[in-house]
Amino acid sequence: MCPRARSSLARVSADTLIFIPAFNEEESVADVVRAVRAELPDADILVIDDGSSDRTAAVSREAGAIVASLPFNRGLGAALQTGYLYAREHGYSFCAHLDSDGQHRPEDLHKLLDAVRSGRADLALGSRYKLPDAKRMAEAYEPTLLRRIGTELFRRLLSFTTRHHFTDTTSGLRAANRTVIELFASYYGADYPELESLQRVVRCGLRLEEIPVVMLPRAAGRSKFNPFNSAFFVFKGLLVVGVGAARRHAPVEAADGE
Repeated sequence: MCPRARSSLARVSADTLIFIPAFNEEESVADVVRAVRAELPDADILVIDDGSSDRTAAVSREAGAIVASLPFNRGLGAALQTGYLYAREHGYSFCAHLDSDGQHRPEDLHKLLDAVRSGRADLALGSRYKLPDAKRMAEAYEPTLLRRIGTELFRRLLSFTTRHHFTDTTSGLRAANRTVIELFASYYGADYPELESLQRVVRCGLRLEEIPVVMLPRAAGRSKFNPFNSAFFVFKGLLVVGVGAARRHAPVEAADGE
Protein backbone atom coordinates (compact mmCIF):
# COMPACT_ATOMS: atom_id res chain seq x y z
CA MET A 1 0.00 0.00 0.00
CA CYS A 2 1.18 3.54 -0.80
CA PRO A 3 -0.40 5.87 1.79
CA ARG A 4 -0.82 9.61 1.38
CA ALA A 5 1.73 11.56 3.41
CA ARG A 6 0.39 13.72 6.21
CA SER A 7 1.80 16.39 8.47
CA SER A 8 2.44 15.72 12.14
CA LEU A 9 1.17 18.10 14.79
CA ALA A 10 4.25 17.58 16.97
CA ARG A 11 6.72 20.07 15.49
CA VAL A 12 10.38 20.42 16.41
CA SER A 13 12.76 23.34 15.91
CA ALA A 14 14.92 21.50 13.34
CA ASP A 15 13.45 20.44 10.01
CA THR A 16 15.91 17.56 9.50
CA LEU A 17 16.54 14.35 11.42
CA ILE A 18 19.64 12.20 10.93
CA PHE A 19 19.19 8.73 12.36
CA ILE A 20 21.70 5.95 12.85
CA PRO A 21 20.70 2.31 13.44
CA ALA A 22 23.22 0.56 15.69
CA PHE A 23 23.67 -2.92 17.14
CA ASN A 24 26.70 -3.47 19.40
CA GLU A 25 28.68 -0.62 17.84
CA GLU A 26 30.08 1.06 20.97
CA GLU A 27 33.54 1.32 19.37
CA SER A 28 32.41 3.45 16.42
CA VAL A 29 28.96 4.98 16.90
CA ALA A 30 30.06 7.93 19.07
CA ASP A 31 32.58 9.03 16.44
CA VAL A 32 29.86 8.82 13.79
CA VAL A 33 27.53 10.98 15.92
CA ARG A 34 30.23 13.60 16.46
CA ALA A 35 31.14 13.65 12.77
CA VAL A 36 27.51 14.11 11.75
CA ARG A 37 27.10 16.91 14.29
CA ALA A 38 30.16 18.68 12.84
CA GLU A 39 28.74 18.45 9.31
CA LEU A 40 25.09 19.22 10.13
CA PRO A 41 25.00 21.27 13.33
CA ASP A 42 21.35 22.29 12.83
CA ALA A 43 20.00 18.74 12.40
CA ASP A 44 18.76 16.50 15.19
CA ILE A 45 20.59 13.18 15.58
CA LEU A 46 18.87 9.98 16.69
CA VAL A 47 20.61 6.66 17.38
CA ILE A 48 18.35 3.60 17.30
CA ASP A 49 19.94 1.12 19.69
CA ASP A 50 18.69 -2.21 18.34
CA GLY A 51 18.86 -4.22 21.57
CA SER A 52 22.63 -3.90 21.99
CA SER A 53 24.35 -5.77 24.81
CA ASP A 54 27.27 -3.32 24.98
CA ARG A 55 27.45 0.44 25.71
CA THR A 56 26.10 1.58 22.34
CA ALA A 57 23.25 3.56 23.94
CA ALA A 58 25.45 5.13 26.63
CA VAL A 59 28.23 6.30 24.32
CA SER A 60 25.66 7.66 21.85
CA ARG A 61 24.10 9.81 24.57
CA GLU A 62 27.52 10.96 25.73
CA ALA A 63 28.25 12.06 22.15
CA GLY A 64 25.08 14.17 22.14
CA ALA A 65 22.57 12.00 20.30
CA ILE A 66 18.96 11.29 21.17
CA VAL A 67 18.68 7.52 21.76
CA ALA A 68 15.74 5.21 21.10
CA SER A 69 16.45 1.77 22.57
CA LEU A 70 14.58 -1.28 21.31
CA PRO A 71 13.98 -3.93 24.01
CA PHE A 72 15.76 -6.66 22.04
CA ASN A 73 17.51 -7.06 18.69
CA ARG A 74 14.80 -6.78 16.03
CA GLY A 75 16.94 -6.33 12.94
CA LEU A 76 17.73 -3.54 10.51
CA GLY A 77 14.22 -3.15 9.13
CA ALA A 78 12.66 -2.50 12.54
CA ALA A 79 15.47 -0.13 13.51
CA LEU A 80 15.04 1.92 10.33
CA GLN A 81 11.26 2.01 10.68
CA THR A 82 11.76 3.34 14.21
CA GLY A 83 13.74 6.20 12.72
CA TYR A 84 11.04 6.98 10.17
CA LEU A 85 8.33 6.74 12.82
CA TYR A 86 10.25 9.20 15.01
CA ALA A 87 10.64 11.56 12.05
CA ARG A 88 6.93 11.38 11.23
CA GLU A 89 5.65 11.80 14.78
CA HIS A 90 7.97 14.75 15.49
CA GLY A 91 7.11 16.59 12.30
CA TYR A 92 10.44 16.57 10.45
CA SER A 93 10.30 17.62 6.82
CA PHE A 94 13.43 15.68 5.86
CA CYS A 95 15.52 12.87 7.22
CA ALA A 96 18.62 10.88 6.35
CA HIS A 97 20.29 7.81 7.76
CA LEU A 98 23.71 6.23 7.66
CA ASP A 99 25.46 3.22 9.16
CA SER A 100 27.00 3.25 12.64
CA ASP A 101 30.27 1.50 11.74
CA GLY A 102 31.99 4.50 10.14
CA GLN A 103 31.79 3.24 6.56
CA HIS A 104 29.81 6.27 5.35
CA ARG A 105 31.27 9.76 5.16
CA PRO A 106 28.99 12.26 6.95
CA GLU A 107 29.97 14.96 4.44
CA ASP A 108 28.13 12.98 1.75
CA LEU A 109 24.86 13.64 3.59
CA HIS A 110 24.85 17.18 2.18
CA LYS A 111 24.54 15.91 -1.40
CA LEU A 112 21.68 13.56 -0.55
CA LEU A 113 19.78 16.14 1.47
CA ASP A 114 20.22 18.73 -1.28
CA ALA A 115 18.49 16.34 -3.71
CA VAL A 116 15.38 15.97 -1.53
CA ARG A 117 15.28 19.57 -0.30
CA SER A 118 15.43 20.91 -3.86
CA GLY A 119 12.54 18.68 -4.92
CA ARG A 120 14.60 16.69 -7.44
CA ALA A 121 13.94 13.47 -5.54
CA ASP A 122 11.65 12.01 -2.89
CA LEU A 123 14.39 9.55 -1.91
CA ALA A 124 18.12 10.03 -2.50
CA LEU A 125 20.34 6.97 -2.39
CA GLY A 126 24.10 7.04 -1.86
CA SER A 127 25.75 4.91 -4.55
CA ARG A 128 29.29 3.55 -4.48
CA TYR A 129 29.14 2.78 -8.20
CA LYS A 130 27.51 5.82 -9.78
CA LEU A 131 30.42 7.63 -11.46
CA PRO A 132 32.64 6.47 -14.35
CA ASP A 133 35.54 6.34 -11.89
CA ALA A 134 33.47 4.17 -9.52
CA LYS A 135 36.21 1.53 -9.46
CA ARG A 136 38.61 4.02 -7.93
CA MET A 137 35.99 5.14 -5.42
CA ALA A 138 35.08 1.56 -4.52
CA GLU A 139 38.70 0.63 -3.83
CA ALA A 140 38.35 2.17 -0.37
CA TYR A 141 35.96 -0.66 0.52
CA GLU A 142 36.40 -4.24 -0.70
CA PRO A 143 33.40 -6.53 -0.09
CA THR A 144 33.67 -10.32 -0.06
CA LEU A 145 33.17 -12.29 -3.27
CA LEU A 146 29.71 -13.46 -2.16
CA ARG A 147 28.68 -9.90 -1.31
CA ARG A 148 29.88 -8.70 -4.73
CA ILE A 149 27.92 -11.46 -6.47
CA GLY A 150 24.83 -10.70 -4.40
CA THR A 151 25.10 -6.96 -5.02
CA GLU A 152 25.27 -7.48 -8.78
CA LEU A 153 22.37 -9.94 -8.77
CA PHE A 154 20.24 -7.57 -6.70
CA ARG A 155 21.10 -4.65 -8.98
CA ARG A 156 20.13 -6.52 -12.11
CA LEU A 157 16.95 -8.07 -10.71
CA LEU A 158 15.68 -4.87 -9.08
CA SER A 159 16.41 -2.86 -12.23
CA PHE A 160 14.52 -5.45 -14.30
CA THR A 161 11.47 -5.74 -12.04
CA THR A 162 11.05 -1.97 -11.53
CA ARG A 163 12.24 -0.76 -14.96
CA HIS A 164 14.45 1.69 -13.08
CA HIS A 165 18.22 1.54 -13.52
CA PHE A 166 19.98 0.97 -10.19
CA THR A 167 23.71 0.93 -9.50
CA ASP A 168 23.77 0.28 -5.73
CA THR A 169 20.72 -1.39 -4.18
CA THR A 170 22.15 -2.23 -0.72
CA SER A 171 23.41 1.19 0.32
CA GLY A 172 22.50 2.24 3.86
CA LEU A 173 23.11 5.93 3.14
CA ARG A 174 19.83 7.62 2.20
CA ALA A 175 17.83 10.84 2.51
CA ALA A 176 14.07 11.27 2.27
CA ASN A 177 11.36 13.92 2.19
CA ARG A 178 8.09 13.93 4.12
CA THR A 179 6.28 11.79 1.56
CA VAL A 180 8.78 8.95 1.94
CA ILE A 181 8.90 9.42 5.71
CA GLU A 182 5.18 8.70 5.83
CA LEU A 183 5.49 5.79 3.41
CA PHE A 184 8.24 4.06 5.40
CA ALA A 185 6.77 4.90 8.82
CA SER A 186 3.59 3.07 7.86
CA TYR A 187 5.47 -0.05 6.75
CA TYR A 188 9.09 -1.09 6.40
CA GLY A 189 10.08 -4.63 5.56
CA ALA A 190 11.85 -6.71 8.18
CA ASP A 191 13.77 -8.90 5.72
CA TYR A 192 16.28 -7.19 3.43
CA PRO A 193 14.62 -3.79 3.77
CA GLU A 194 17.15 -2.04 1.50
CA LEU A 195 15.79 -3.92 -1.50
CA GLU A 196 12.10 -3.91 -0.67
CA SER A 197 12.05 -0.22 0.21
CA LEU A 198 13.58 0.78 -3.14
CA GLN A 199 11.09 -1.42 -4.92
CA ARG A 200 8.18 0.28 -3.12
CA VAL A 201 9.43 3.79 -3.86
CA VAL A 202 9.67 3.16 -7.60
CA ARG A 203 6.45 1.18 -7.87
CA CYS A 204 4.57 3.88 -5.93
CA GLY A 205 5.59 6.40 -8.56
CA LEU A 206 7.96 8.43 -6.39
CA ARG A 207 11.19 10.07 -7.57
CA LEU A 208 14.45 8.36 -6.73
CA GLU A 209 17.94 9.66 -7.44
CA GLU A 210 21.26 7.91 -6.87
CA ILE A 211 24.07 10.18 -5.66
CA PRO A 212 27.76 9.16 -5.95
CA VAL A 213 29.36 8.59 -2.53
CA VAL A 214 32.47 6.91 -1.14
CA MET A 215 32.25 3.92 1.19
CA LEU A 216 35.13 3.36 3.60
CA PRO A 217 36.43 0.28 5.44
CA ARG A 218 34.91 -0.36 8.87
CA ALA A 219 36.17 2.07 11.52
CA ALA A 220 35.98 -0.56 14.29
CA GLY A 221 34.43 -3.88 15.21
CA ARG A 222 33.69 -6.77 12.90
CA SER A 223 31.11 -7.33 10.20
CA LYS A 224 28.09 -9.44 11.15
CA PHE A 225 28.42 -11.36 7.86
CA ASN A 226 30.23 -14.69 7.39
CA PRO A 227 30.28 -17.05 4.36
CA PHE A 228 27.14 -18.89 5.51
CA ASN A 229 24.89 -15.93 6.21
CA SER A 230 26.25 -14.10 3.16
CA ALA A 231 25.03 -16.96 0.95
CA PHE A 232 21.68 -16.94 2.77
CA PHE A 233 21.52 -13.15 2.35
CA VAL A 234 21.86 -13.54 -1.42
CA PHE A 235 19.25 -16.30 -1.64
CA LYS A 236 16.62 -14.67 0.55
CA GLY A 237 17.24 -11.24 -0.94
CA LEU A 238 16.45 -12.57 -4.39
CA LEU A 239 13.27 -14.15 -3.00
CA VAL A 240 12.19 -10.86 -1.39
CA VAL A 241 12.67 -8.97 -4.65
CA GLY A 242 10.73 -11.60 -6.56
CA VAL A 243 7.79 -11.52 -4.16
CA GLY A 244 7.81 -7.73 -4.09
CA ALA A 245 7.67 -7.58 -7.87
CA ALA A 246 4.41 -9.53 -7.81
CA ARG A 247 2.68 -7.10 -5.46
CA ARG A 248 0.49 -4.28 -6.75
CA HIS A 249 1.29 -0.72 -5.65
CA ALA A 250 -0.94 2.28 -6.23
CA PRO A 251 0.73 5.66 -6.85
CA VAL A 252 1.30 7.74 -3.72
CA GLU A 253 0.12 11.33 -3.41
CA ALA A 254 2.61 14.04 -2.54
CA ALA A 255 2.66 15.43 0.98
CA ASP A 256 0.89 18.70 1.70
CA GLY A 257 2.91 21.63 0.50
CA GLU A 258 5.17 19.62 -1.80
